[in-house]
Amino acid sequence: MTSNTSSQQEDRNGPDTDSRLNGWLRFSLLAASSLTVMAGATMSPSLPAMKKHFLDVPDVAFWVKLLLTLPALFIALSAPLAGWVADRFGRKRLLVLCTILYGISGTAGFFLDSLVSILVSRAVLGISVAGVITSATALISDYFHGPERARFMGYQAAFMGLGGVVFLLAGGALSEWSWRGPFLVYSFAFFLAPIAALAVFEPERKHGYESAFPGDPEALHLPVIGFLLFFAFGGMVVFYLIPVQLPFFLEQNFQAKGFISGASIALATLVSSICSLNFGHLRKRFSHLMICVLICIFMGTGYIIFGSASSLIQVWIGLAICGLGFGMLMPNLNLWVVAVTPEEFRGRVVGALGAAIFLGQFFSPVITEPLRGGTGLDRLYEGAGAALLLGAIVLAFWNTMRKRHRHA
Repeated sequence: MTSNTSSQQEDRNGPDTDSRLNGWLRFSLLAASSLTVMAGATMSPSLPAMKKHFLDVPDVAFWVKLLLTLPALFIALSAPLAGWVADRFGRKRLLVLCTILYGISGTAGFFLDSLVSILVSRAVLGISVAGVITSATALISDYFHGPERARFMGYQAAFMGLGGVVFLLAGGALSEWSWRGPFLVYSFAFFLAPIAALAVFEPERKHGYESAFPGDPEALHLPVIGFLLFFAFGGMVVFYLIPVQLPFFLEQNFQAKGFISGASIALATLVSSICSLNFGHLRKRFSHLMICVLICIFMGTGYIIFGSASSLIQVWIGLAICGLGFGMLMPNLNLWVVAVTPEEFRGRVVGALGAAIFLGQFFSPVITEPLRGGTGLDRLYEGAGAALLLGAIVLAFWNTMRKRHRHA
């Protein structure tokens, strides 16, 4: 990998002092990033109640879980196109328009009466999220440089986690009232859109938007980007076992209701937020690849602990440890990919990373549901933890070999 190269690129520029980078602009970017968490996990606490409501629908368990992950599929399909649009026509207009579309499609489920129509609205929600997260991340990488970029990437992941805590708790509380309740949480986008329209500005670019297409492919670090896409996909397949399967795990083992499920998932996201807030300091001590090792260690250990849990306390301890790993995942991926990607390709590569992340979310239940049926949820979590720890060993060995080769 080229962790040294990316580190040099990160440190080349000092922190930005542009007066336009004010609090409202920063809030807009951070809040927009948090919409991705709301897209899926907010619905998690109401899944068991939705299953009961649509009990007459064939294979209802599959379709209800698909409500949670369908946006991820459409994010993955739309993100590369969103990246091209951001590179070609600018970031701001994409951000504002997709935020409005997000609010419309997200709240639609509160009013719709059929499972099919709700599934369609969730697909549109995914398209809007692709535009929001791609443009927001590209804007962050355009506005900030060097250590300031590393810090803000950490803040981005932390805000996503903190937003997840708020949205999950709100979704869990509203799910106690009605399975439709969590859809109201998506109305936050209507508050955000006008703020973003006023605060965000289109960044000046060295080569302009016309020269951003098609670009020079030789400028890309393709082996590094390929590894990042693979790690993002695999990491999300494993991590999404929490929002997709945990409510059923808690209901089955501890008779937990929607609010307990939402609070449990929120605990993991809260811990991940705290970890993300400190990512700038962590990046100074470890290479990107070594951070990947730490991610696997923490997430693997956490999965084994709560997969074998005999009490809710043990579940929460495992979720907290898992949250430490996930708190490093998103800022590490985002910072690494923008560090090795030229400006003219940034939107498209960030879009590809988003596609890998959300394909992982979508395929998580597709890959793990058959395993759950064969082994049970307890063994599924323990097996995922063991696989992550094995991955940590492989990456640590690879990191050691790279260091020896570099100093040879």
